Amino acid sequence: MSKNIIFAILFLIAIHAQALEVANTAGSLSDKVTNLDITTLKVTGTMNADDFYFISGNLSRLQTLDLEEVRIEACRTTDRHYWRWDFAADALPVGCFADMALTRVTLPAATTVIGEAAFAGCSRLTTINMPATLDSIADFAFAGCTALTAIQLPASVTVVGYGAFMRCSSLTSFKVASSSRLRKLDATALMDCPALTTIKLGSSVKSVGERALAGTGIRTLDLTSSNHLAEIGDWAMVLTPVTTAKMPTSLTDLGDGAFLYATDLTEISLGGRLRQLNDFLLAGTGLNDGLVLTGVSSFGDYVLYNVSNLSVVELPKTMTWMGTRSMAGMIGLKKLISNAEEVPDLGEKVWVGVNQGKIPLIVPDGSVDLYKAAEQWKKFKFDDGWLRGDVNGDGEVNIADINALISIILGHVYDDDFMRRADVNEDSEINISDINAVLTIIMSSSYMSSMMNDTQDQIYLDDVQIQPGEERTLRIKLDNASGYSALQCDIILPPGLSLVESRGAQGYVNETCAMDATTSRAVLYSLSHSAFDDNGDGVFSITVRADDDLASESEIILSGILLSDDENVGWHVADCSARVNNTTGVEDLMAQNDRVWVEGRTLCIDTHFNGPAMVAAVNGTTCDLSLTAGVNRYNLEPGIYVVVLNGKSYKIAIR
Repeated sequence: MSKNIIFAILFLIAIHAQALEVANTAGSLSDKVTNLDITTLKVTGTMNADDFYFISGNLSRLQTLDLEEVRIEACRTTDRHYWRWDFAADALPVGCFADMALTRVTLPAATTVIGEAAFAGCSRLTTINMPATLDSIADFAFAGCTALTAIQLPASVTVVGYGAFMRCSSLTSFKVASSSRLRKLDATALMDCPALTTIKLGSSVKSVGERALAGTGIRTLDLTSSNHLAEIGDWAMVLTPVTTAKMPTSLTDLGDGAFLYATDLTEISLGGRLRQLNDFLLAGTGLNDGLVLTGVSSFGDYVLYNVSNLSVVELPKTMTWMGTRSMAGMIGLKKLISNAEEVPDLGEKVWVGVNQGKIPLIVPDGSVDLYKAAEQWKKFKFDDGWLRGDVNGDGEVNIADINALISIILGHVYDDDFMRRADVNEDSEINISDINAVLTIIMSSSYMSSMMNDTQDQIYLDDVQIQPGEERTLRIKLDNASGYSALQCDIILPPGLSLVESRGAQGYVNETCAMDATTSRAVLYSLSHSAFDDNGDGVFSITVRADDDLASESEIILSGILLSDDENVGWHVADCSARVNNTTGVEDLMAQNDRVWVEGRTLCIDTHFNGPAMVAAVNGTTCDLSLTAGVNRYNLEPGIYVVVLNGKSYKIAIR
């Protein structure tokens, strides 16, 4: 017999020696298993708690355990385990497999309960087969099972206990059967499962406990099919990347801070049956559209605290109380509507940090005087005092208001308040004369860009080489932008450079007015509301002339840049600049071709040289970059940065 055959036989014998099948009588497993190095074990017959604790205490190399044909008997143990003597039938005992090296387990077919911490810390467990008889999963049953990737609960399960699957870091989905009887997902049940993106709780669930989903990776939370869900506990979605959330119509209690500082959350539906929004419920979220509430009677403290992107809030007629700082820090608020005829009572500093004097407050006609006399409420701007020229009602007069007028002239109809604001010259008609009236306001006053929405889209213009006595035409271009039909900016020229003319692209009206000796304001818009089509030729151009006072190195700056889209919204664009050089050096000419822009969270640098650049954050930290000729890309965390390249600075914003 060859050596290879002998080795193969010995290997099979060794493998067989690591696997064992035992027909057991409850309490006798320690007598049946004498080889404590086995890796696979199948048990039939009956078992009790003594048998389970024999396995966990002695079979440290066990990986696969098949108990499907076992019936668990009740018993009173001679040794106390986890402070207990008595153990029920058909229930996995408390901590029975905790911290073992198990990878695959099949539970007894008649199991009704998985006991507390039964598999806690089983970091290699990848497969758990649960029987159709299972009723409850106790506290911490699978906590720390970091290799589990998916859980499909049988329909029979009614309760998932406290922390049952917490810190299962590889878990991506948690689902119940369509016919599930699940009634309760207890507190922290799925907390700190960062890979978890899919969750289905079924239609029978009634409560989700405190912090149950905190620290998960869920981005889209849709619970509308859980149409018996009445309660979600405190801090349920804290520290998650959730972007949209839809609550069922059955929900009556959404706990304190349920979405606290879920900064990616931009859209939420509350279901319609909540009567109170609890403390910190939506504080710090990224909600950015209008929030219309129905049936709510009270706000807790800090409910919408620092929700800085939300522009419109409509309070229902049922509102009676708004808690301390419940709308504080809402710096993006553009309009507040209260449908309550009786002025709601207020806690302290409800709108601290909000520029109430610039925000219209719309209230029932018969209640205006009541609100005007009420503390805190009276600081708002009431409907009879809007800013002349502020057609779109955002608190400012700029190019977005011209776009709004064009929409009306082209046949779009808005609500009565909007249409009244559109008659800027108060001649009872809305036409081109109102556009001229807005233009006059824009060209004769400053406007506050702090109220505008920020956009990552950019405006840029190329550097220019010019000698005294020469003229050059510069094209102002859009970078990575679409959907805009109007533009407004200030053109700031250095000493020795003067503006000869500005010219819009074909089909666009361009108006330019000198604001002072160095600054001109340019406005560009389309009477047909056509979006800019920048094919590299620029959306408009400026022609400049140099004289002998022009320094060898200077800059043209575009500041206060606003773009407006088809929704008549104004978008603030970061300032941009172009270097002006009156020398003829080849290196200077080549350096003019550098470009810096942003794509999402990526910094893009296009250069013709191999060489260094530096990125400085507003907190003072810096990072040195080594560039190669062509387009270089670097991922950055959100923030404001200055890029220093070839002696020139570029300010960028990563959102």
